[in-house]
Amino acid sequence: MKKIALFCLFSIALQAQSPLLKAHAHNDYEHERPFFDAFQLGFGSIEADVYAVNGELLVGHERAHLSLNRNLKDLYIDPIIRVLKANKEGNFHQLLIDSKTSADSTLPLIIAALKPHAEIIQQKGFRIVISGNRPTPAKYIESPAWITFDGRSDERFPTSKVVLESESMLKFGFWNGQGPIPATLKEKLKNYVDQVHANGRKVRLWATPDSLLGYQALLAIGVDYIGTDKLSLLADYLKFSESK
Repeated sequence: MKKIALFCLFSIALQAQSPLLKAHAHNDYEHERPFFDAFQLGFGSIEADVYAVNGELLVGHERAHLSLNRNLKDLYIDPIIRVLKANKEGNFHQLLIDSKTSADSTLPLIIAALKPHAEIIQQKGFRIVISGNRPTPAKYIESPAWITFDGRSDERFPTSKVVLESESMLKFGFWNGQGPIPATLKEKLKNYVDQVHANGRKVRLWATPDSLLGYQALLAIGVDYIGTDKLSLLADYLKFSESK
């Protein structure tokens, strides 16, 4: 029994060191196999945009492209719960749900859809993070313990309900990722990341260059989740960085 426990601890330690924990599948639903493409590459975090439409949570970037057969339950909740129950989650530990419709119409549907699985979500320490249209921070505490929120730098919120803070890189400056990151931008981003970490939260930036130089710069300044639409490119880069 002691050997098994030591093996489990060793396995957890190895997993915790994997750079792929930082891999975040942005607009994941646009890939050929939503959830599965990113999951099988070892991504730690996956993002789905949702709209509340007639009591259904439909997945897509634009309202015009929504369809009933592309919904949060079928594309994400059901396969994720199967993975968790089978102890096959690997690096995957976070589903970020970007609410495109109002918090009042969307969050209750998200909670209702996930509530039957609350026990396994909590047992696994799996993170459900609500982004996009959210309630006012003062209302975060009204949500179940297994629901957390994506904060912004200009918000004040209860720390226990905000595990992640996200911001557009454009707030700090512009860089197209085609050459070295400007020193002034790098310094601003590093100061921001350090401050978020000091407050006990993880950092995600969006509107970042989806390129090898972009990934390299984000890793260097300590960004916790590196978003991409190019799943294989980021996965290969992070595996390469791990092997160096």
